[in-house]
Amino acid sequence: MTISSLRITNFRNLAHAELAPCTRGLNIISGDNGSGKTSLLESIYYLGLGRSFRSSSPARLIRQSTEQFSIFSQIVSDSERQIPIGVERDISGLSRLRVAEKDALRLAELASYLPIQLINSQSHNLFESGPVFRRKFLDWGLFYQFESFLPCWRLFERVLKQRNMVLRERRPKNELDPWTDELVRLGLELDSLRKQYIQCLVPVVEEMAIELLGIGNLQINYQSGWQAEDESSQTEEDYASRLAKSVFEEMRAGHTLYGPHRADLDITIDSIPVKHFLSRGQQKLLICAMILAQGKLLSMHANKGLIYLVDDLPAELDILSRRKLISLLSRQQTQIFITAIEHETICDLMSEDGPEVPVTVFHVKHGHVSKQ
Repeated sequence: MTISSLRITNFRNLAHAELAPCTRGLNIISGDNGSGKTSLLESIYYLGLGRSFRSSSPARLIRQSTEQFSIFSQIVSDSERQIPIGVERDISGLSRLRVAEKDALRLAELASYLPIQLINSQSHNLFESGPVFRRKFLDWGLFYQFESFLPCWRLFERVLKQRNMVLRERRPKNELDPWTDELVRLGLELDSLRKQYIQCLVPVVEEMAIELLGIGNLQINYQSGWQAEDESSQTEEDYASRLAKSVFEEMRAGHTLYGPHRADLDITIDSIPVKHFLSRGQQKLLICAMILAQGKLLSMHANKGLIYLVDDLPAELDILSRRKLISLLSRQQTQIFITAIEHETICDLMSEDGPEVPVTVFHVKHGHVSKQ
């Protein structure tokens, strides 16, 4: 899926913008700081995921002195079919989602049409912050890889909430057991899907990491979220017995202490966590390798193109690293949006002997977007 046209109204400082990006290649968004470059990326991100990557308050996304914002686009499916999608949100919090000229009830419908990944200054949270960021990275891939993932994840979250309520209120064990049995069943299904995805993803990450960083001793280990004596054989008894052993501990805590909701990725080089081994610039390259690996896997197994949003690509990267990353992005044969103060800083990185890709340049000034 790629975006063939985009219309933005009253989003951040973008009063009205219409653009027709190239669907297979680089779309460079240039402009001074504060001109609205990142807001343009943010609008695309919101269109695909129904949320912002800069603010948890949707009201802040509405342009000052206006009542609502709207984002509409035509997307091109993998079968070359044009599909209109759009989102509106007003100052009262009321939102409306449209897919193929019909109202959509869930954000997952938008996400299924527009697979989007973001690379920006906050991407280092994948390594430096808590496991929730790594679970989100993992589950993003599962959402597109396995149709069974989303219903399983939703049901697991619902059962987990009910079980936590029983624990918090310290109800009798006979009320806890049915929720525990269901949690084990769903938890093992979720765990199995994650393991399958990791098994496919890791070799591709290693391939990308070698190209971008020259690192061949990267280890990515999946941790299920409960401690088992034999991690190589996590049967139903493992998770069930862990919950049985910890029931009094969980009663005191008032919530479920073990399970897929505590899963994590242990990412190391020579057994040293990457956040201690790599510089900030190298971390950014490794994060790019992991995201590009997800895109390649999506193309290989689900026949879907990933849209990459790259905010301020030059930041924290030297010239050689920028050139490698642009070359690798260009070879993905998908849609890429990159911001830069001057478009030449991106164009100059494109090697003459590299892949030929279309390039479209947009300039943003005081919230107005024009094609160069």
